[in-house]
Amino acid sequence: MKITTREMMLGWLAGFVILMVLSFLFCAPKIRVWKELSDKREAVARRIEVAEHLVAQREQWNKRLQEVAQKLTKYPPDQDVVADYLRILENIAKENGVTLSQRRPQKEKKHNDLYELAIDCPWEADLGSLVHFLYALEQQKVTMDIDDLNVSLVAGGKGKLKGTFALICLYTRSGTPAAEQKKKDARPAGKK
Repeated sequence: MKITTREMMLGWLAGFVILMVLSFLFCAPKIRVWKELSDKREAVARRIEVAEHLVAQREQWNKRLQEVAQKLTKYPPDQDVVADYLRILENIAKENGVTLSQRRPQKEKKHNDLYELAIDCPWEADLGSLVHFLYALEQQKVTMDIDDLNVSLVAGGKGKLKGTFALICLYTRSGTPAAEQKKKDARPAGKK
């Protein structure tokens, strides 16, 4: 049996096609994996670049952290802080013409050494009063921030606005409990 040139060419061509199909089936998943690794490498390089940038700004971040830490009010571990923050909120609202129909304090949350208290408030005011109220809150010596401010027009109220906001109060707790401190302060100076 003699193989003709045409059969030999067809055999080589069939072998080449089979080799190409097998190469594609074997290499395609590897190419996809290489592409994913390349994309991950680029993402990690970007994250490293951002991290290096933040590390370079460390002094600025530390300065800002110290400024915020100085504003944090320190309370004794057993003192109820809700009354203090409600009093501050009420005074600022009255001074700026904002009507707070309710004040609903949430449960205190602890984040390591930092405590958070949220107070939900429905309000009503005109735009100028609201702006002055928000500015006055920002100027307080305690750390308070407005979260989730909702604003809408009062139906039939010319220029009146209403809505809700959550006042987030941040503070720390340290020192001796308030009851023990009062006992120490009440003792005569000569006795221990």
